[in-house]
Amino acid sequence: MQIKAVVVGYGDRGSVYADYAIKNSEELKIEAVVDPDVFRLKLAKEKFNLDDEQCLSNFEDLIAKGKIADFAIVATMDQLHYEQSKALLLQDYHLLLEKPIVNNSKELQELKSIAEARRRIIMVGHVLRYTPFYGAIKQAILDGVVGDIMHMETSELVGISHSSSSYIRGKWNKESVCGSGMLLAKCCHDIDLICWLNNQTMPVEVVSYGGRNFILPENAPKDSTERCYLGCPHIDTCQFSAKSLYVDNDWFPHYSFPLIKKKHDEITLEEKLEALKTNDPMGVCAYKTGSDLVDHQGVMLKFKNGSTAFHSMISAVPRAGRKIHIIGTKGEIEGFFESNKFVVRKFDFKTSGYTQEEIDVSKSVDRNVSHGGGDIGLIRDMVKRMQGEKASIAATDIIDSVNGHECVYAAERSRKENVLVKVN
Repeated sequence: MQIKAVVVGYGDRGSVYADYAIKNSEELKIEAVVDPDVFRLKLAKEKFNLDDEQCLSNFEDLIAKGKIADFAIVATMDQLHYEQSKALLLQDYHLLLEKPIVNNSKELQELKSIAEARRRIIMVGHVLRYTPFYGAIKQAILDGVVGDIMHMETSELVGISHSSSSYIRGKWNKESVCGSGMLLAKCCHDIDLICWLNNQTMPVEVVSYGGRNFILPENAPKDSTERCYLGCPHIDTCQFSAKSLYVDNDWFPHYSFPLIKKKHDEITLEEKLEALKTNDPMGVCAYKTGSDLVDHQGVMLKFKNGSTAFHSMISAVPRAGRKIHIIGTKGEIEGFFESNKFVVRKFDFKTSGYTQEEIDVSKSVDRNVSHGGGDIGLIRDMVKRMQGEKASIAATDIIDSVNGHECVYAAERSRKENVLVKVN
């Protein structure tokens, strides 16, 4: 059965989900795309063979059409999610809503209530649940491999290129502009994973510390300029050099050069250099962008059954990746997401030591898709739900996703006010 969808926001995340319809046209059809960027609308029109009236620059024009599809993919900037999601729910759309859902508890609970009252599904973009790595860990927990969870430790080490392109120079670099702090914008994935993996109980208390203490104007290299390509003497040595990141190595092409309205592989070297010298945000000195997001943060969670968890986020590290360590009453699991491997350790009665088994899920991972296959897993699950199939164990329904978001809101209050906070 073919399901129909509308797309609100055809940027990096919206296109990842919507493009599922290209190779799976018998399952999904895109009925309309909304985006204020004419260039992105043109790309969508070509990809999905849309008519002019199906390519909309204003969200209000979509609402004026009434309900024209089974569900909506909402992948706009964070601060727009609440109003757009509410309007779509009130027209009885189901939603695939990119994370974060919204940036405060009141709006989160309102969207949840509307969805429940109108019996609408909201699937949240917590795509890591759908990866073979975290899926296998979840199944091991369900199978009782580690017994009852006592403690979990996770960390997200955000690489230099990603930190620069998204949270230092990019469009998520100011909470006042995008509506989200670093923990909500980047780590709501990780806090969601903690709550999902330990969902036999509920989070009750949070304490958090962190700040922006290192990537600051006063820490910029001596004699650095406002832009890398304005004669900065450190352009060939600085870890944040725009030359190294965006010219020599072409990191994060889907975020770099946002003001040049061309497909990335059509942008010339001359155009890149001119943009970095003049108006492109990726050309600004990383220490002088005015970003107000934290560059490191730690979060401690306490659950109703007494179990605990700790998550750390460190920005601009050489080796990016996510680590996880789960300690239970009967064993432990420890792994590195990017390796697609984790180990299970159990007590060994013969030696009073331990046994160790490595679980390798790399053969289940499609290297050609992002987030370890999680993006495709989420949109596929959404389509199956619309076709009437049962939700998978990874299902990111808003009813199950609110806990992670509430923990993030509590953590941010704790960090800013230096207090222990009860989770809503």
